[in-house]
Amino acid sequence: MSALRARYGAGPLHLLGVLAALVISAYALSRVFSLLPQPLSFFVWFVGAIVLHDLLFLPGYSLLGKGVARVVAGDGPPSRVRIAALNHLRVPVLLAGLALLVFFPVVLRTGETTFKAANGLTPDVYLGRWLALTAVLLVGSLLVFCIRLPRLRRQ
Repeated sequence: MSALRARYGAGPLHLLGVLAALVISAYALSRVFSLLPQPLSFFVWFVGAIVLHDLLFLPGYSLLGKGVARVVAGDGPPSRVRIAALNHLRVPVLLAGLALLVFFPVVLRTGETTFKAANGLTPDVYLGRWLALTAVLLVGSLLVFCIRLPRLRRQ
């Protein structure tokens, strides 16, 4: 058991969980490939998305997050209030970004003809709804932060 922990870095339960996740992922990927008419195009898109994320998006949002953290949290020693303020900004921005990532073709109206052909509707309302969702998330997070602020200052 200690030899496994020394070589692997974690216990056998962790290894079992990782292997189970890999098996489930392989099964899901095999189902995707069996249902698609052109599985190669999905594979190219998937690899392109990974490369695009790792080479462009990850460094971009890491630098942006570091800059925002420096502005919000400052250069001094981190306080509970500054860390909470930063997290109350990160969470709604992350959720709004995730919503944009999932719905970007209709939010940015890039697939308007395909969208209209698929369901007969136009994507005119999605940008406004995404902006409203982002505003609600930010305002809600600000309200929760304001409620938490007196307790954070006392600690």
